[in-house]
Amino acid sequence: MFVTKKLGKVNRELTKRLFEARSVTLILKKDFSQRDVDVNEFFKFYNENSCQEDRYKPLTEQDYDRFLSTRAARREPALTRQITSLAYKVGKEMISLAEGMPNEQVFPFTRLSMDTKFSKLVLEGKDLAAALQYVPSQGLPALLSELRKFQSEAHRPPEVPRDVLVTNGGQHGIYQCVELLVEPGDPVITCEYAYTGIHSTLKPYQAEIIGIPEDEDGMIPETLDAVLGERLRRGLKMPKMMYIIPTGSNPTGTVLPEERRREIYELACRYDFLIVEDDPYMFLNYTDRPIPSFLSMDTCGRVLRLDSVSKVVSAGLRGAWLTAPKPLLHRLELHTQAELLHSCTLAQAILLQLVQCRKSLASHLTNAREFYRERRDALHAALKPVEHLAPYTMPDAGLFFWLRVNGIEDVYNMVFHTAFQRGLMLVPGQAFLYDSNAPCPYLRLTFSKIRHEDMDTAVSNLVEIIREEQQRAQQKPKRVATEG
Repeated sequence: MFVTKKLGKVNRELTKRLFEARSVTLILKKDFSQRDVDVNEFFKFYNENSCQEDRYKPLTEQDYDRFLSTRAARREPALTRQITSLAYKVGKEMISLAEGMPNEQVFPFTRLSMDTKFSKLVLEGKDLAAALQYVPSQGLPALLSELRKFQSEAHRPPEVPRDVLVTNGGQHGIYQCVELLVEPGDPVITCEYAYTGIHSTLKPYQAEIIGIPEDEDGMIPETLDAVLGERLRRGLKMPKMMYIIPTGSNPTGTVLPEERRREIYELACRYDFLIVEDDPYMFLNYTDRPIPSFLSMDTCGRVLRLDSVSKVVSAGLRGAWLTAPKPLLHRLELHTQAELLHSCTLAQAILLQLVQCRKSLASHLTNAREFYRERRDALHAALKPVEHLAPYTMPDAGLFFWLRVNGIEDVYNMVFHTAFQRGLMLVPGQAFLYDSNAPCPYLRLTFSKIRHEDMDTAVSNLVEIIREEQQRAQQKPKRVATEG
């Protein structure tokens, strides 16, 4: 929406056409052959040598009541959804006149077959019938069992009652967490520049954003402590929720080190807020240092973790899940009942096949990481002529470079007029501010889909565009204080 506020009619039409969905065929030149990967090491997001502190008590079921929004607290279970869950538990042991399910015999599909880069996925008979049927709102039971096992093995979370909920993509999980925890006008902690999806979700709640600056290692815990301490001293309303992408922060590309994660978790316990850990780039960490997740440190039940395969398997599959303490997960499930009954069963069945084949999945994810690492390095090499015009730090994870343009207070005109007219599409830093009308000197560049042969041309155009904007900025008359 921030695009159309300032553009003229011509550019609005151009933008609309460019943003329309198109059918795209991708030809990958990278070899995605099977690799011999140590599965246990690859899926390791915990520190087995760390000592779990017991300075703070785990939250009880009653404690979570103070975090719930008024809307979430009012939700009640749908009896028909409870019956669906019960039907899956009792199976064929009972005669049922209860469920409002269609009969699978009327479904026209008889077999579904998909070839992947490492295996063949086939659904037929009872498996296909189950993949086309209603399921409990929490998710396909077989997938839930596999995800519980996956989370336990990959993160080894402390012994706190928690469970998983299948969501319709990571953005759906973000929306559910906000709906669960945020009241209109509530303060919410994010990074100074944060994923636009959290902002678009929070806008209707008119939230107060507490934006904490980042350096090359991500959010700065000392600054967070100082800001929250000052709010407490002044008697201001304290936040109940933090949203953070710890690995490959979007847009900055930073990776939060283990020490900082532990410091931030300790602040969550001290200042009494919950952490929404959104980790879609966990498998695109180019540092080769496995870093423990917030979930692996969650001794008190303060972490709601969002996982997604959109960036590494398929964006359109909408394969994602949310891990949270059981009292909160129950409320999230009630939201799902009212919102969409459950996420797509067919997508869940496909996700189940992928997660079950752990070794093949690890091989594919390794290939995906190397594919993107090579593209990151290629764009980094191409960006050399830009360094003195727009400094940046090499991204440690994710898909983005984050540039600060020298001598330009606001890149908006540069992005949507100068660059657009030259056929170069960029994203202005305003996209990652809660106030998208605020001036911003930053640009985000994405290396995931640009062709290698286009990188030098794009950078050459970017250099000319920046210089043109810098000259224009220097020619603007400076304000002079009036005398008298």
